[in-house]
Amino acid sequence: MIGIADSGSTKTEWCFLNEAGEEKRVVTGGLNPFQASRQQIRDCLEKDLYPFVNTEKVRYLYFYGSGCANPEKKLGLSLELDDFFRHADISVESDLLGAAIALCGNRPGLVAILGTGAATCWFDGEKIEQKVPSLGYVLGDEGSGARIGIRFLSDYLRGGMPAELRTGFKPLCPLPLHDIIDRVYHEPNAGRFLGELATFASGRYRNSYVHEVLLDEFGNFFQKQVLPYGKEALRGGLHVLGSTAFYGQEPLKEAAKQHGIEIRKLIKSPMDGLAAHFKPQVDKLLRKTGFESDED
Repeated sequence: MIGIADSGSTKTEWCFLNEAGEEKRVVTGGLNPFQASRQQIRDCLEKDLYPFVNTEKVRYLYFYGSGCANPEKKLGLSLELDDFFRHADISVESDLLGAAIALCGNRPGLVAILGTGAATCWFDGEKIEQKVPSLGYVLGDEGSGARIGIRFLSDYLRGGMPAELRTGFKPLCPLPLHDIIDRVYHEPNAGRFLGELATFASGRYRNSYVHEVLLDEFGNFFQKQVLPYGKEALRGGLHVLGSTAFYGQEPLKEAAKQHGIEIRKLIKSPMDGLAAHFKPQVDKLLRKTGFESDED
């Protein structure tokens, strides 16, 4: 088998392909090495993945994850994956590269991720160039689920959220103020918590307040993270991936139009695109390792 993984802050999607082109998909917790310690990564692999996959049969693993552009963090994750998939040739790359391959295949294009976090890059068909760095939800990540969650939470706590929406938002954040402050500023996985608050927008995109928040955040995203790539890069349109973009595509496309940007392709998850990219390569890859097809 070969394995493909797309990992974010919230979850990791795994797809395992055998020589016959059959798929096995598994979802585990997120393995962002900035948010998960090596012990937490190890526990996740052993408890959530091991029961469903025969790791002895995995010969190649292509892992694309948030936080994997950092060499030090990438190394720690790679070591845990090496120990878990003992017979596999493992490649660990950024989630941006995975998104670019899923969206563009081998073709060049301007690529964006809008999920819990936000990131952009230019993809030349093989490698990526990130002109605008991802700075996280404190310094950047405009348009991301975390930043939208911050807007909702701030307005809720300060009374800026319309009264008719406050009742619906309260179950997402039933904590007293001091606990909320502590969770956002001191506890791990604050970005994930804030991103979950952004799900409040689901089914409410036509509400004037929710629409305004999303339009504003997506507008900031285009201004800060997309337009700096220049007119030449934008000529082929923008290829976008992520749950925040997918579920908020109506205000996203409205904001894009306001900034003269065409969204050429928009998908929720990269896994279908990644699986389609690697399927034609499975037979060739496994023949290199003397793989013999057998049923799981």
